[in-house]
Amino acid sequence: MPELIFMTYNIENMNRMFADNQVKEQYRERAEKIAAVISAVNPHILGICEAANDPEEHAHFIEHYLPGSGYELACGSSRGVQNLVFYYRDPASPVAIDDGFSFYDPWQEDIDGDGLKEYLTWERKPLEAVFKIGAAGQELRCILVHAKSKGIFSVVDLHNFENISLGNRKKLIGQANRLRARLDDLLKQPNSLPMVVMGDMNDGPGYDAYEMKLGKSFVETVMGSVFEPGNIFHNTLWWMSQSSATKEDLWTVEFPDPIVENALGYKHRVWIDHILVSPGLLKPESPLRLVEKSGRIAEKNKTARDASDHFAVYCTIESA
Repeated sequence: MPELIFMTYNIENMNRMFADNQVKEQYRERAEKIAAVISAVNPHILGICEAANDPEEHAHFIEHYLPGSGYELACGSSRGVQNLVFYYRDPASPVAIDDGFSFYDPWQEDIDGDGLKEYLTWERKPLEAVFKIGAAGQELRCILVHAKSKGIFSVVDLHNFENISLGNRKKLIGQANRLRARLDDLLKQPNSLPMVVMGDMNDGPGYDAYEMKLGKSFVETVMGSVFEPGNIFHNTLWWMSQSSATKEDLWTVEFPDPIVENALGYKHRVWIDHILVSPGLLKPESPLRLVEKSGRIAEKNKTARDASDHFAVYCTIESA
């Protein structure tokens, strides 16, 4: 059976690497390492977070750093300096791009149940693309997500750190609710397409201290409710949590503690890059199926560490 690899990769500040639609001289070595990470997995559909903003920049990157790969670019409206794009290659071809763009316009929602609605936006609206797979023409919807960061990137006192952190979680949960509403709408459609939701979700399993106050988290909200088990999305890296041998490697980014410097240089390691698949992709009779335990984190070698502050995540889907 033909197999397709789906990969999501946050390429840290890719937009800064270009001038006049070419990679700047000081970033050429890094560009080679980014390409090495991509080539090692050789995905058929690659969702890039923090992507370069200009299609000509991607054309240059593909031609000079991924020559012979067959990649083409699928992009919708620009998301700004931290753009979202897909690279795709045979046997995948796009049918629709950004057809859900207006769904992610600003909205109002009461996040914490205090009777007051918050005004919510996406820093980067999710990018949706429908791809046709091979000669059989099976279609699949990919949704690429780069959610609100939990990080605080300004100098603040501890009191404001607490307030901003809680505010960031509220916005994350609002974005999760909005994305989940989109998934529910798509699942209800007649002949609903299988879906892959991928990207930097800036959240991992379980609740952090601020999410405990709100009783929700991003990634678990998007995956779905246990009271609607038929609509729950499957996390392709879930299997790694079931063994001590693989659980230790279940993280995609590391960073120093934002408050206390560790004398031994230890860092937080968190799993915030995900690929989720719709329930139909788990059914043996489906024309497109997730290959069991195919979810992987790309090798965490020096090349990958120099390429980006995130490690890529990928999985395999087979076609009948």
